[in-house]
Amino acid sequence: MSAPATGTGEDVLTGRRTGPRAPAYVWCFLATIVFNVFSGHWDRLGAPVGLDRIAFAGGVLLLVLDPWAWHQRRLRLRPVHVAVVGLVAVAVLSAIAHDTLLGNYGLFALLDRIVVPFAMFCLAPVVFSTAARRALLLKTLVLLGLYLGVTALLETLQLWSFVFPSYIADPDVGIQFGRARGPFAASEAMGMACAACFFAAGLAVVRFRGGWRLLSAAVLALSGGGVLLSLTRSVWVGLVLGVLAVMLIDRRLRRFTPVALLGGAALVAVLLATVPGLQDSVDERAGTTRSVLDRLNTNAAALRVVEQEPLTGVGWTRFVDVASTWVRQADDYPITNVAIEVHNVPLSRAAELGIPGAALFLACIAFGPVRAAFQRGRRDELADWRYVSIGMTAVWLVTIMLSPVPYPLPNTLTWLLAGIALIPYLSEGAEHESGRGSATGRRGPAGT
Repeated sequence: MSAPATGTGEDVLTGRRTGPRAPAYVWCFLATIVFNVFSGHWDRLGAPVGLDRIAFAGGVLLLVLDPWAWHQRRLRLRPVHVAVVGLVAVAVLSAIAHDTLLGNYGLFALLDRIVVPFAMFCLAPVVFSTAARRALLLKTLVLLGLYLGVTALLETLQLWSFVFPSYIADPDVGIQFGRARGPFAASEAMGMACAACFFAAGLAVVRFRGGWRLLSAAVLALSGGGVLLSLTRSVWVGLVLGVLAVMLIDRRLRRFTPVALLGGAALVAVLLATVPGLQDSVDERAGTTRSVLDRLNTNAAALRVVEQEPLTGVGWTRFVDVASTWVRQADDYPITNVAIEVHNVPLSRAAELGIPGAALFLACIAFGPVRAAFQRGRRDELADWRYVSIGMTAVWLVTIMLSPVPYPLPNTLTWLLAGIALIPYLSEGAEHESGRGSATGRRGPAGT
């Protein structure tokens, strides 16, 4: 059995050198999150293979080969693991049966929507097993929120020469040009990622001191603004519900709910008043009906599929190919677009994988992110991550009911945060790398 990594780490509050450095696999998983923002666009950056996929594969390999990690933090078999394995198996078998596994779209959809998010969820208790490792994740999300928030503002102001990467400024790349799309080249992904960074920055304001606290406060405003500038209604609603859920659940925050609402309203008012054209864009998005009609048509078609093919569906990622045969003209609204995915993820799973696949997907949610929201009984550093998970889960749940949510990073962050919130439930063992300075300031194990 190998010993833990040697060297020095940092106190999660003061930055003082303390215990061992974080193992290489932790940095690989952090790199996966950072590189994931460019997923699908690596060719435009000159990379033949996505660096996020390389980082994830490297992290998994290093983790598997490190017996010390598994010895110190042991996973417990829970119903969520059974549901996860079952859903992956159903999706893989469906893809094989309908010859969509080896195609790029089918394979990447399987990885980005199911395999990688679920793997991050299951491995989170081992990878981020200590307070200082989680502090590294928090800092990563704060820095990511800084980049996304600034990029959203630059896009809205059309300061294209300052935007990186340059493909963000190309209207022929991605979708929804004219909104804040970020490196995802998709406004919904941008809004959801900004929402995740918003909740992480909120925790960082409480957790950190000094410069990191000031930076986190700035990111809290920037990432919140990024959600608004994405002009995505489902993310707007999800963020509001997430904030309300967190503040109403925690009695310490409950009394600040009116202040938080007024602060959010003030931020929105400032952006609307100072960003040229934003008021018109928001009004236009609020009154848009075509996307609603798209959802009605595809959802109705998906229900017909479930009625006719309840056990197997039409096959993994095949709905777009066969949608035209299932869409019918409604009496009270027109057919606008049929070559799109079902804009409801549970219904999409039912249409493509059958009712058993949809049931497994819902079981994963119930035993995963939803259970994390009801995880109680702790009053320590780890318990605060529950609130970050609750906030992001609210955003994700609202959005998956109104969109296919094919974006890798929002899916990954939702499940990763739930896995961290559920560390006491999903695993057993102590934080094995000693160090001073827990996230609450009390003495205790907080090694990196």
